[in-house]
Amino acid sequence: MLAQERRLAAIAAASAAAFRRSDYHQVRAEDVAERVRLPRGAEKDSGRSAVWLYNEVRSRRVLVALAVKHAFDEFTSGEPAPEPTRSVLGAQALVTTALRRIARFHQLERFMLAQVRLGIGDISTSEKRPSAAQTPPGWLPGTFGAAAAAGWEGRVTAYAEYLAPRLREAALTVTVPPEGWDRHSAERLSELAFRAMVDDPEGPVDHQANALAAYWLSRDLVPLAGEWADRLHTAERTCELTERVGPNGRARVRALDVVFQVLLDDSPLLVRAAEVGAELTGLIGDNPGDQPWRCDVASRRGLALLRLGDTAGARAGFEESARIAADFPDTYDRESYAIRAEHNLAEVLVEEGRPAAGRLALLRVAEKRARGVPEIGVGPAWRRLTLSRQALAGVETRSGRVVAGVTLAEQVVADREERLGPDNVNTASARVTLAEALLAAGHPAQARHHLTEALRLRELHLPKEGYWPQYDLVRLAEIELSAGFPAQAVRLLEEAIVMSPWFAERVSPRLRRDAVLIRARALVASGDVARALDDLERLPPDRAARRVRAAAMLAMGETEAASRLLATIAEAERELDDDHPGQAETLLLMARAATVLADDDAASTASSALAALGKEAMDPTHPLVLAGRLDTALQRARTGHASEVRELLAPLLDRKVLPHRKPALGDGHPLLAEARALATRVGDPPSALPEDRLWEDL
Repeated sequence: MLAQERRLAAIAAASAAAFRRSDYHQVRAEDVAERVRLPRGAEKDSGRSAVWLYNEVRSRRVLVALAVKHAFDEFTSGEPAPEPTRSVLGAQALVTTALRRIARFHQLERFMLAQVRLGIGDISTSEKRPSAAQTPPGWLPGTFGAAAAAGWEGRVTAYAEYLAPRLREAALTVTVPPEGWDRHSAERLSELAFRAMVDDPEGPVDHQANALAAYWLSRDLVPLAGEWADRLHTAERTCELTERVGPNGRARVRALDVVFQVLLDDSPLLVRAAEVGAELTGLIGDNPGDQPWRCDVASRRGLALLRLGDTAGARAGFEESARIAADFPDTYDRESYAIRAEHNLAEVLVEEGRPAAGRLALLRVAEKRARGVPEIGVGPAWRRLTLSRQALAGVETRSGRVVAGVTLAEQVVADREERLGPDNVNTASARVTLAEALLAAGHPAQARHHLTEALRLRELHLPKEGYWPQYDLVRLAEIELSAGFPAQAVRLLEEAIVMSPWFAERVSPRLRRDAVLIRARALVASGDVARALDDLERLPPDRAARRVRAAAMLAMGETEAASRLLATIAEAERELDDDHPGQAETLLLMARAATVLADDDAASTASSALAALGKEAMDPTHPLVLAGRLDTALQRARTGHASEVRELLAPLLDRKVLPHRKPALGDGHPLLAEARALATRVGDPPSALPEDRLWEDL
């Protein structure tokens, strides 16, 4: 504790003792000063003078503010830390409990707080003199220093230290509060609680606490999180009331459904949405008239689980929705429900690391949904079709068919712009898919343009800490990494909400895992391999994480260990034979490891297998395939086979447009820059076309 804090703490104890026993106007400065117990020279626990006290506090307002601080700290000493809450109703209850504790303190210390009420508004004679301009004393940061500074201004923030962790825990129910928010909110609530309770000492404690907690919820929490938090609170309150009226009755099931809808449609809280969906599915029951409702709940819960990364749970939910739909009466559109389940199960295949199988399934779904869709309008049939086409564009990209992925994604964006307009949030979602396709196709600059446009729109409509805005941020970091700016990728993710434990616990552990992987790759590219390995230690050891670990080992010079790890990954991928871009990345790393180990046969085998993937399963212009050609060209240049370099670099340097109306690599792509530098080094620089020159200089 700082020396000033120790002095203020001793003054606080002395002031509390004085005002507990005497009326405010009877307590003199020397009465407080003589009670101060601080070591001074050879003497111990000796009192001080009134002059010394005045120099420390400068105002009787500070004395009474410190008295409350000391007394309340004594009253709440030893209380446990607040427990996490899961609902907005629970968050309000946590704050109400804390305020009820403060109200109890007011009852026990009624006499002293009555003296504080008189003193906190007192103005000294010196302050009344126009010639004596008073400047606030400079108290250093600290709990007593903050209480003294507030007292100087005529405020009582003695309860802020107790309230702050409870307000933060309550806020974490719905969002991550910024630095210092809990302290500012606690100081404001402390002042309000003091004024309300000291001015109305006969007021009912529970009602005072409830009213102040409700005010805090509307004044601080809802503006912080968004209006959806107020809607969720209302839905939870309704659900609680129906539970009191009739436990597990139909009214409660309907109320719980409203909670489920608010959680899915408005809030970022996917984990809780999945939990409420599971409870709701069990409560709906087997009433034939409720089966469409139950089918929708099972399907929507499956979508939440898919975003959490629980593919097994998502698959079970989608399969259950398909089983329910199969028993629908003839009056319902069973085919539409069945196709929806088929579409969702295809997306599960993609998330399980089987994009080729998911692509085939989505092709069938898109073909079925395309039947009878009108050329204009935004009806349900078109909405279902455009979602399937968007998913198909994404899975084409994930399968390594990047040219087809870009082409289809551009068609989806154009269709949505025509029907919905360019500023619609669903048009923005299609732009994100297009950005991902462009990134995978080797055009990070264009991908950045589309993603930043989409990010701007989605942030206007969705909570900033929610799944989709954070998804966009993760993809933007991936674009910066692929464009050759790993430090920028690290900066984007460093303080992002997606990297916080809160996001993994409340929103999506899967997306946080993706963010950690991208940051680890960026750290490796930036040369901070130790931090990257530390990040990877906290992740499940799936194939993607192990590939990044192998790349980190190569960067550290642990080539033999990296080679062994890559061999185990390659074996698993051969058995699956589906995730071709994943296989290509593994083969690329294996070839690089073998080159470092001077194992020419292994390097040639891996390079040949990578090239074969580009002829059979993936586009030959996929950046991973082109990276393999560049590595081989570099090796040929080092060994004196410069004549082979031109042929190897030709696909990288070729600027002719492909079926997606773009060259193989976008301008500024690191692979293109390296290929041009290598071609120049071996004496075969690429020719400069007239359109490559700045026309203003001609």
